[in-house]
Amino acid sequence: MNKKSRSILVISLTSVVSLALGVFGYIYFSFLHHYKGKTVVCEWNETDTFDINSLPTVEVKKGQDFKILNFADIQLSDTENMFNMNRIHKEMSYLVKQTKPDLITLTGDQTWFNENRTSLLSVINWLDSFKIPYAPIFGNHDFGNPGHTAVATPNYCCEKYEDGKYSLFRRGPTNIDSLGNYVVRVVKDNRTFSLLYMVDSGVNDRINDKQISYFNWIAQGVKEHDGDFPKKSYAFMHKPLPEYIDAYKAHEKGYPYTETRGEMYNYYYLGGSEQNGFFSFAKSIGISDIVAGHQHGNCFSIRYQNVWLTSALKTGEFGGFIDKDGVYLNGASLFTYNGFESSLKNIFVTKGKF
Repeated sequence: MNKKSRSILVISLTSVVSLALGVFGYIYFSFLHHYKGKTVVCEWNETDTFDINSLPTVEVKKGQDFKILNFADIQLSDTENMFNMNRIHKEMSYLVKQTKPDLITLTGDQTWFNENRTSLLSVINWLDSFKIPYAPIFGNHDFGNPGHTAVATPNYCCEKYEDGKYSLFRRGPTNIDSLGNYVVRVVKDNRTFSLLYMVDSGVNDRINDKQISYFNWIAQGVKEHDGDFPKKSYAFMHKPLPEYIDAYKAHEKGYPYTETRGEMYNYYYLGGSEQNGFFSFAKSIGISDIVAGHQHGNCFSIRYQNVWLTSALKTGEFGGFIDKDGVYLNGASLFTYNGFESSLKNIFVTKGKF
């Protein structure tokens, strides 16, 4: 075989191998490289009988206030920040040690981008290592970017969160358009101390009538069991409600009914989720604190129509938002409830600390 023939053969073999790898890659990433999880059908109807024992619970320690540490928008990716995962883990561990919370909440976007399986399992392992109950919700990126393109599907994510040793996550009804809707019952002296409404606004950032009806069914069931609504309850969601815009504008104008607490940073646009009267509904069932993530450069808490609207401090990756005094908008938000009022403390983490 002459030199020219050998060159042609090598080129042909290279082309065949490249084509084969291309076909394999397409088949693998399109059909095989997906983790679907168990499909669980659990439909709900307003005529269903409510059982208060079906709610995941967390106990208030005797003689102590109840503390909730919120992690917002950790946004781990198997590819985008794989070399930064150890630092983020150290940051979260530091925040837990500093605050010693009774419960950890996560307001969505724990992961992002399409390669999310390793990131999801890492977050769950970290949370379990803290040996503290935790309650996550989903954001618009947990199932990929854009939504529902990730290798770990919604069913898989639900399954893994449910398997977490210290996880309070419960897959909600499958007939209300999103899977992550549930309520955590905080118990003190065998009575309901507070309710935490974990709201899944889905990849489209929408809260619908079915979700409101479902949460109302639970609220009324607890009221019937206890004789009244708890004095104070919380709602956790990913994207802020439209009322956040109204509250911030009222605060800027100096209206007297917009009390604030903690730091006031607003670097990001004040977009609101699509929703159907959730704010009015929240007031009617005794929700007095609403906590949202999504807007990384925002960190504020404004009391509006007797409801605290909090834009939680982002955790994990530094998003480039820095105050004029050198304060990075990164860390976590700590909520403390003493049975009468809730307080807020933001714990900031400076870049380069870990």
